[in-house]
Amino acid sequence: MITTQVNKYSKFERAIQRGRPFYLEGIKMRKLTEKQIEARRMPAGEVIARLSDHARGSMSEFLVFDADGEARIDLAKAKRAHRLQLIRRLRLGENSVEVDLYDAQEALIQLGRHHRLFVDRVQNEDWRARAIEDIKAGRVTYEALVNAFDESLAQELFQEAEKQVAVSKS
Repeated sequence: MITTQVNKYSKFERAIQRGRPFYLEGIKMRKLTEKQIEARRMPAGEVIARLSDHARGSMSEFLVFDADGEARIDLAKAKRAHRLQLIRRLRLGENSVEVDLYDAQEALIQLGRHHRLFVDRVQNEDWRARAIEDIKAGRVTYEALVNAFDESLAQELFQEAEKQVAVSKS
């Protein structure tokens, strides 16, 4: 890998020494990198499939108990079942093996966002919206609005409140 990088750099240097436009060599190197990235890109369906695996992930089928009741994880069986991708971290101790799986709840949250199950709503309220809600709830009278503002604004707010009530009833 390092040799490849050195060779690419050497080609770049030679192009400059020959008087060729160096930016052309840079474009070739960038295209090579883009091709490498595209080759490694994961399609959206695979991302969802992997998140689904993480959300459902369990190593219970690979948990084996010996005659003494000691538990161990059969990683060879997990490998044969193509389930090793569920493992986030594996720590090998002198007498123990610790296996951490990807967080199922985090995977579920990501999947829920993808399926738009959780919609973050921002409530924009201004004084007009509050006044209309108060009119609909009967907490404010027409006369009170005329006294606070003027008749044209009071009339406008009451008409808007009536429209909203009419729409919600239909």
